[in-house]
Amino acid sequence: MKLLRNALTYGAFSLFSVSGFAQLAPAEPSGNLAHVSVSSPATARANRQRVSVMVGMEQQLFPSYLLARATLSEKSKNYRLGDGDGNVSVSFHNPGLNTQVRVEVGATPFSEAAFFEGVLQEADKDYVITPRILWNYEKLRGLLQPTPVNFTVTTYIDNEKISHRTIVATMRSVNDCPYYWEDDESGTGDLDLNYMYVAYINEDDPVVDDVLAQALQTDIVDAFDGYQTGDKKRVDDQVFSIWYALQKRGIKYSSISTNSSTGVSSNLFSQRIRTIDQTWNNRQANCVDGMVLMASVLRSIHIDPVLVLMADHCVLGYYRDAEHKDLACLETSMIGDVDLRKVMSVRRRKTSRKLFTEARQRAQRHYRASKDEFDKDPRYRFIVVADVRKSGIRPIGR
Repeated sequence: MKLLRNALTYGAFSLFSVSGFAQLAPAEPSGNLAHVSVSSPATARANRQRVSVMVGMEQQLFPSYLLARATLSEKSKNYRLGDGDGNVSVSFHNPGLNTQVRVEVGATPFSEAAFFEGVLQEADKDYVITPRILWNYEKLRGLLQPTPVNFTVTTYIDNEKISHRTIVATMRSVNDCPYYWEDDESGTGDLDLNYMYVAYINEDDPVVDDVLAQALQTDIVDAFDGYQTGDKKRVDDQVFSIWYALQKRGIKYSSISTNSSTGVSSNLFSQRIRTIDQTWNNRQANCVDGMVLMASVLRSIHIDPVLVLMADHCVLGYYRDAEHKDLACLETSMIGDVDLRKVMSVRRRKTSRKLFTEARQRAQRHYRASKDEFDKDPRYRFIVVADVRKSGIRPIGR
């Protein structure tokens, strides 16, 4: 896998996670809204030249992004009207006072028709209108390959139609995970989207119960109790039992990470990630796939996972204590290094334990060698899954 660009700071993510990617922040407006406005024909003609329509990130829409952020509320911004998520927006320069505006967005196979009506209070200001799009989340979850989508957007100023445009966008596969957008045109600068990896962690997926059931059958532990005993070795044993269950399942390393849209944009970076049921059922995983599967299972048994992203690789971290003082790292891409079916049954657990220890040691070496880079190199990220969950990023589901 190639993590072409990782983000700058978690603080930057926190700012973006609550404000979206289409925002403007001029000075605070004053005065009450007016509800009637009349503009001259010359003004209307001028407005026709000023209207621009933005759809997604460079006309790319990601179901994973829409699903992960579906419950987030946008902060209101000056000169930004509407309560939409910013994935469909209209921008234009308002030349007059108290201009009445209506924006209509036609229905698509993935969304219902939507509209916004409001008043642009101040003259000579750039406004952004973001109607709330009612997405069909079930269709988004089921999209496994990219498809073109027509977005027809009509804008009225003082009851006169001044713009009617159709934008052909691409709705990407639900397996496409955006993680960085450079120099976007929304006025916010580079966007850190690395938190989107957490959207593929799904502690509620039925696959988690299947993994835990098979892990218990190994008799390495008799229950999953997280940090309750305070015994770090027991925490390690719980993690190993999951590792052993995945090995017995026959999951193999697969480096597939490229999607059909790779290279379409030089500024928008994405990674193909399997959902955890795809990894479990197809028995294939790259370093990210294995990381999100194991992180999902750990979250379900109250062991806190961490995503450790490096320049061209990633490993899974997990805390061995409830206080988050002792971090262990694990190279999940090594799960398929040994085919247990070719090992005598009486030696399988010992063989798996040896590989588990080696995978921890290798990941720890990678992390220690790169530790100083996390504070100064934007390609290195340390993402505590619980923190991203608290910010409102949800699993994409299936």
